[in-house]
Amino acid sequence: MIQPYIVAYGYFALFFLFFLGIIGMPLPEETLLVFSGFLVSIGQLELVQTILVCYLGSISAMTAAYWIGRVLGYPFVEKYGRRFGLGYAAYKRTEEWFISIGKWSLPIGYFIPGVRQFTAYFSGITKLPFPVFALFTYSGGLFWSALFVILGWQLGARWEQLFELIARNLAVFFLLLLAVILIWSWFRRRSREKNGRRSPLPRTKEEGTR
Repeated sequence: MIQPYIVAYGYFALFFLFFLGIIGMPLPEETLLVFSGFLVSIGQLELVQTILVCYLGSISAMTAAYWIGRVLGYPFVEKYGRRFGLGYAAYKRTEEWFISIGKWSLPIGYFIPGVRQFTAYFSGITKLPFPVFALFTYSGGLFWSALFVILGWQLGARWEQLFELIARNLAVFFLLLLAVILIWSWFRRRSREKNGRRSPLPRTKEEGTR
């Protein structure tokens, strides 16, 4: 159990636990957020400071993962992926998708354990522009942190009994939302391709004067 570290070391423990969890250590971040909200409800932590520390810990780790993927992951994939295969063609297709619509997986991925870590690294590997990465990641991280801390704050002593059900339903909801975005993106792309094939040739100047 890691909750005693939060009780003992407060905000410092929260920051480093969230940083390590997002980087890749197997830590239950949502549980930590709700437990931190519970500590707010009994007066051991302050609400705004708790949300801020959890948020800063998560986006610091996401930013570090992005630059690790961009500085180390991208050259590795380009060098060895071309040479030995390693699913390079699938990677390039995923890269195209991620640049066009995958940015939406950054805020949604926060709500799916295991996915949020992947999205940050892959954003760097695919060289998603950093301003785009920052916009979607930082806004999603703020919503995610505030939502679960406030949830724990409001649940109080009931947080442990109700959190599992709520978290599971939230994950399902955001998975469905991601599916809707993917389907919408596919239909929009098909529509553009059809319109591109049907668009008439531009009229010449002579034809316009007839």
